[in-house]
Amino acid sequence: MKKNTQNPPPRKYELLSDEEDYQITLAAMSDPDNPPMTDADFEHMEKNAVFGAPWTKPGYGPVKKTN
Repeated sequence: MKKNTQNPPPRKYELLSDEEDYQITLAAMSDPDNPPMTDADFEHMEKNAVFGAPWTKPGYGPVKKTN
């Protein structure tokens, strides 16, 4: 079987119009189950961010059974 060594053709995407973007934003803002994040939410995330793999931190990872 012969391999295709050529790059695939680039995908074409249609960008949203300003009206479509506005309608999507309005729908997202009116969703009571998932409100948009506020500046205070982002500040809280920055202060409490955990970097690195969680399994390298104490208290993470599989629980060891003790007899």
